Amino acid sequence: MKRFKIPSLWAAFAVFVFFIILTNSIIMICITYVMVQIGYLSKSGPNPFLPIIMIFTTSIFIATAVNILVGKKVLKPISAISKAMVDVAKGDFKVHLDYDGVVNELNDMSANFNSMVHELENIETLRTDFVVSVSHEFKTPLASIEGFATILQNPELTADEKNEYARKIIESTNQLAKLSSSILMVSKLENTEIITEKTSFRLDEQIRQSILMLESLWDSKKISFNIELDSVYYYGNEELLAQVWTNLIGNAIKFTPKNGEISISLQDCAEHLSVAVSDTGIGMTADVQKHIFDKFYQADRSGYTEGNGLGLSLVKRIIDLCHGRIQVMSEIGTGTTFIIDLPKKL
Repeated sequence: MKRFKIPSLWAAFAVFVFFIILTNSIIMICITYVMVQIGYLSKSGPNPFLPIIMIFTTSIFIATAVNILVGKKVLKPISAISKAMVDVAKGDFKVHLDYDGVVNELNDMSANFNSMVHELENIETLRTDFVVSVSHEFKTPLASIEGFATILQNPELTADEKNEYARKIIESTNQLAKLSSSILMVSKLENTEIITEKTSFRLDEQIRQSILMLESLWDSKKISFNIELDSVYYYGNEELLAQVWTNLIGNAIKFTPKNGEISISLQDCAEHLSVAVSDTGIGMTADVQKHIFDKFYQADRSGYTEGNGLGLSLVKRIIDLCHGRIQVMSEIGTGTTFIIDLPKKL
């Protein structure tokens, strides 16, 4: 059986008020009739139903005024919110409610709605940028693989040329693999709120292992290291923190010129552990420092284009999950320092 539906909120309120008045009037008429029958009101006197009729008529005018007032102050903003929600559901994130009335709950509802739409707009912008960036990052190595694979079909190539083109294809394939792995890792961490698989491990030893793992990179550039590490234990996810040191030290190596120096320190402070990674590289502008933790952000730093722009965003997310803090200090031509503070207890 199909239920009867009232087309608008205002009409529903009007019907609701009407039935309240009608019910009250019927009750009052019944009470008056009973009072006449028991002799409390005289039948020979003035018509006892006349006051009821007057009250009923007056109530209709009052109810009409209340409907107009309530409909304007309360029901109309609610209808506007309902319409705005329909627009948002269709993908319009530019909707904005300007209600500023006397009902605090409606003020709060409008403010919360505007905040929600603003966040949805930011998420949509991030999603669009993410898709565009991923498409661009995948496009470059794929084009390289296709190009060199096409060249390899030339029968007149020498053995050295074939080996060189095959090497470039392998490099592009590795680049794709690293990009895919980074995207999966970032996606996983963005949907993670609590770090699991925690163990107690030597943080200073982990940093030393990260330096040794990157030896082929810094040794080829004759980079020297200044290392001062306190001997400390840390309770956390060892694999995730290894990603932090590998990315930070790898970046320091990449942006430090030949014969440069990288300084790494670990201090055991009262409430936290402080790690600093400094290089004597090209440095960054203030504007670049504002965006370095954004996904796929790659500043033009004097031709240093290697990378996919996900390393520092990955670092930032891991540090956030550890309830820590990461800061960057840099000057053009002087170098860059990253400082990470990790709380000892959570």
